[in-house]
Amino acid sequence: MARRPTVLVLPGGELLRSLLPDEVRGELAKFADARYNDLGRNLTQEELMERVADADACITSWGSPQFTPEVVAAAPRLKIIAHAAGTVKPYVTEAVFARGIIVTGGAPAIARYVGEMALALTLASLRRLIGYDRSLKDERGWRSPEVGPPETLFEQRVGLIGFGVTGREFAAVLKPFRVELLCCDPHVEAGVIEAAGGRAASLEEILSTCKVISVHAASLPSTKHLLDVEQLRMIQDGAVLVNTARGSVIDTAALVEELKTGRFSAALDVFDPEEPLPSDHALRDLPNVILTPHVSGPVGGRRADLGKYAVECVRIALSGETPPGAITLERLQTLA
Repeated sequence: MARRPTVLVLPGGELLRSLLPDEVRGELAKFADARYNDLGRNLTQEELMERVADADACITSWGSPQFTPEVVAAAPRLKIIAHAAGTVKPYVTEAVFARGIIVTGGAPAIARYVGEMALALTLASLRRLIGYDRSLKDERGWRSPEVGPPETLFEQRVGLIGFGVTGREFAAVLKPFRVELLCCDPHVEAGVIEAAGGRAASLEEILSTCKVISVHAASLPSTKHLLDVEQLRMIQDGAVLVNTARGSVIDTAALVEELKTGRFSAALDVFDPEEPLPSDHALRDLPNVILTPHVSGPVGGRRADLGKYAVECVRIALSGETPPGAITLERLQTLA
């Protein structure tokens, strides 16, 4: 009888239970023998080295050990690393790609929830939901003039900075609002943007003409403080800036200074240089800012989507095919 492949599942404890509940484990058991982390915590580098020798596949997540050259050398059967979380960058090295091991990330399973969050923050900002809520609770009056009039998303010009999987999901949920969609992404061809109902535009055009500006760019050396003092000053009065991507894309100090003028508003789910956002941070005191604590990804039981996606990628790879969205070393450099 042919040997069944072995899948080593690295996350442990509550993270393991949320990513691979019984239903997902059942799917994995249909084609492979799984060895689960029963330590109630993440594996250490040494524990990974001890367990990886007979693994045909590994499922990783937040906090997993890195696949160093030494780990790769200790895993002669390894065909795929399926990452059930966001960015896979901290967990793989060039040795993984040099060996021809397939790498997949959880972005396709996360993207629709980030798109949903970007929409929620956009609508909350335009409709002044937080301001009206605070006004009524603080007894500052019915429809307080301090809040400003609500606005609509319908037929507005919306600009996306970055058009990867999360940007495309946001574009999809924007369709009922019949917006004019502009996208800036040097890694995406204009035809791809047009197929999604938008058009390619420069960063300057998006910043200076769009009512809503939503950041979906990866954290790269080339995108660090992409929106700096000069760029932020281009944003038109009354605009809304949304960031559900990476805090480092925006120069936070410069953003604070612009927001203090009250010219435009912002809704931020990510921050730089640190998270959690310090209790005395200036952003916490600005009335024209909505803050959320990096919660754009899958919520509640939907974390299992990440496990399902990783298991499906493993199944495809072990059948001798390449999963859709497999990440090459070159592509890794452009991802979050």
